Parts: sequence; C-alpha cells; structure tokens
Amino acid sequence: LDGLVIDCRGLDARDAEPELRGVKGEMILIETAEVQLARPVRLMHPRWPLYLIPRADNLFMLGATSLEAEDTGVSLRSALELLGAAYSVHPAFGEARILEFGSGLRPAYPDNLPRITVTSEREIRVNGLYRHGFLIAPALAQATLNYVAHGQIDNEVMRCA
Repeated sequence: LDGLVIDCRGLDARDAEPELRGVKGEMILIETAEVQLARPVRLMHPRWPLYLIPRADNLFMLGATSLEAEDTGVSLRSALELLGAAYSVHPAFGEARILEFGSGLRPAYPDNLPRITVTSEREIRVNGLYRHGFLIAPALAQATLNYVAHGQIDNEVMRCA
C-alpha cells in the first residue's frame, strides 16, 4: 500500500513506544576444532542457561544472558558463567580460543511479549521481540502481512487503535 509505514525500529522506536525497555544480552565467540556440533544446543540449568551455536570454520557462539540493564558491556560474571557452562557441556571447550565478547540490547515491553500495533490505516508498529527476535520475527512478519493483505487480525499479538 502506498504510504503505509511499518515501524520495526526496536529500541529506536521509544519516541512512539515509551513502554519499551532494553534487556541486555551478552555473547562470546570462541574457536575450537575439538568439538563438532550439527545444530545449536541449549543447556537448561537454573543458574547457567546457555546456547551453544555452531558456526562455520570451527566457531561457536555462546549466549543466553538476559540482564535488566541498558549498558553494552560484558560483565566478568556473565563471561565466567557462559564459559563455565560451555566447559560443562564439553571439556574440550576449555582449550578453545576466545575471539570476541559482545553485547546488545533487545527491545521488550513490560510483559515481555511482542506486539503488532495498528495505530492507523497508514501505520503499523511491530516491536518487543525480547529474547526471541530471530525465532519469532518470521511469524510476526507473516501476521503483519496477513493484516495488510487480508485484514486478518491475530488476537495473540495484535492491538488495533
């Protein structure tokens, strides 16, 4: 549609969505040829949750932190917990090379649920994907498309003004 704006700016949309907050997630990129994984692994531990995501060239991304903070540094505690959890999955991670530490902010609403907000005939806001952005973004895109193309409303995530 001509003139339709779909606002999916994440935290940059705070001017229009003041409820949004940043939730910090930290990651570590490591390298080792001693471990082979065919798919991501999620360690479900009450104290040290962990995602191990295999990448090309013997690289692995470690992550799973979720901190109510809006700074972008990686804390020593998080680094130790992520590295220790990886070691508990496979002791060969103990000899891996650390290549990078990083962090980012995930946009979240107070209830931590994503929203598609139809504010007018010309504006739709899609935001608040929290920790699950890359997993649920395709479903939210499809729900938005279904609304734009067919007027379908998904009562799970949509709010209409």
